[in-house]
Amino acid sequence: MKYISYVFCSLCLSLTFMACNEDPEMFKLETYPDEMHIRSSVESVVLNKGIANQDAVTFTWDAATSPISSSDVVTYKVCLYPSAMKDEKSDYIDVGTNLSLTLTHDQLNSMVARWALPGNPVKVTAQVLSNVNNETRYVKPEISTVELMVTGYEKYPTFLYMVITDDAGNVSSQKLEQRQLGTGIYEASFNMVPCNYHFTTTPEPYPAYGSAGAGKLDYVVEGNVTEFRNEAMGMRTIIVDTNSDFNDCRVLNIIQLPTPGLIWICGNGCSVGWNTNTSSGRMEMVGSAREPYLYAWTGDFNAGGEFKIGLGNGWGDQFFYAPTENADPLVNHELLMYRFQDDGGDLKWVPSVSGRYTFTMCLLADDMWTKFEPAN
Repeated sequence: MKYISYVFCSLCLSLTFMACNEDPEMFKLETYPDEMHIRSSVESVVLNKGIANQDAVTFTWDAATSPISSSDVVTYKVCLYPSAMKDEKSDYIDVGTNLSLTLTHDQLNSMVARWALPGNPVKVTAQVLSNVNNETRYVKPEISTVELMVTGYEKYPTFLYMVITDDAGNVSSQKLEQRQLGTGIYEASFNMVPCNYHFTTTPEPYPAYGSAGAGKLDYVVEGNVTEFRNEAMGMRTIIVDTNSDFNDCRVLNIIQLPTPGLIWICGNGCSVGWNTNTSSGRMEMVGSAREPYLYAWTGDFNAGGEFKIGLGNGWGDQFFYAPTENADPLVNHELLMYRFQDDGGDLKWVPSVSGRYTFTMCLLADDMWTKFEPAN
């Protein structure tokens, strides 16, 4: 009897080990054939900045069906990638239940600019995925692809050139630079006189940006360029934003600091103390490239203490002083032009609260103000 039990146990163990040694059967999602057959309206396209907002390509496809229930809703999303680099996919564009997607020259160029230099054709794959919306079962998306050749354009040249014709007929040129490359926002500061002006993207006459009215830009590749008009005199900052969200030109009267970018806080009303031009007290430009006139300092402020804003290396240089003696920055947001102490007295701000705050200054000559608010 013991022998039979021993034989039975050994047999069970053998069967168990045999079962463990077998390859596990992995679950695999069923793959369905392509029903969509995506198509492109063009086999190749040369993108054109002059018609950036016009349609460049339309992708269409047939409807996919659910293998589970005919009542399931099928939605779609589309991405593009360079055919030779499948890992460089664009973000997926969700098109819902639509069976087409149209991209403008600007939209397609924004993708292609990541994969090829301007003017260089690149083979691009457009991929559509179907998504079956079923509450109980997951269905592997169908995939359909189509290829096309795309040649992009330079969206943001390194410089813009401002072509100026003054009222005496003299023609001159000013180069505008991007404060931060790749933003498409250009800037230059110089003395202006009444004049007409437009912008070119190269030293050549075209492409050009003229006036579309109300400060807006008109991109011109040939023919007449409508001039902007300036009546201001003196130092002005020209800011040109070529992005489609703004697409504008502004002539701003930004206060020119004695030393560009050098502005600092000091006083016992803040953690810097009475120390001049320290790295810990340096105010930073906090506006975007569209707003290079906003400066701020974030740190610890002391109620009842004093502070002022310096622009040089020491006490004998110019300062931004408070508008009145002991002005509370929490409630008084007036800002006056910087000056020397002897031109109006050593007036300082005195905060009524303690804690971590941000003190912001707007240096637009016709819209000067301060802001004092708790820091995050």
